[in-house]
Amino acid sequence: MSSIRLTNAIREQIAKNALTKSGIVAALEALQINRQRVARDARVFAFGGSEKAAKVDKAYDKLEKALSELRDSGSSFYISNGLSSSIYITISGRQLSWRPYGEEAKGGDILLVTPNRDLCRFGADHEITKRFDEIINEEQKLNVRAKEIEANVWAALNSVTTLKRLVEVWPESKELIPENSDSVKSMLPALRVEDLNRMIGLPTEETVN
Repeated sequence: MSSIRLTNAIREQIAKNALTKSGIVAALEALQINRQRVARDARVFAFGGSEKAAKVDKAYDKLEKALSELRDSGSSFYISNGLSSSIYITISGRQLSWRPYGEEAKGGDILLVTPNRDLCRFGADHEITKRFDEIINEEQKLNVRAKEIEANVWAALNSVTTLKRLVEVWPESKELIPENSDSVKSMLPALRVEDLNRMIGLPTEETVN
């Protein structure tokens, strides 16, 4: 079988596939969704609870309707948009800066009436602070694990120069090879790289069982 040179582009794709296979990419995406959920909940807390937040939203809807009627009447005026896609949050004295509310099902940003910064300060014992801290701590753990996997994967990738040799020294890596290199995946296993496989979750069959 002819050898395919292991280019930097292929190395980068294999390293990316390794992180995806390990579940880290999906876990980070889930944390992002959770962070956006907490940002929306922080907005509700800042307004004083669900009922008060609902009243604010209804009041804005009435304002929008009134403005629409004024425009239809031929009135000429300018009022800046009162909606925002993010909220400025401070937890336990730490500024988290602007935190997005997330995206709608169609892909656009979620736009909401947003409380001013002074209302978005949460103490150390507040639920919002604890939830954000949990997300931050979990994200740090995932990033540490990602760096560990990347370091080990790159060490393996840099130890060889062809895809053929890579599969010889790390057979299970054939699951990570880009689809345009299918010919290499047909090679038979010759050696198991146990620790690296366990970190990433290879091979898939053993991970499922």
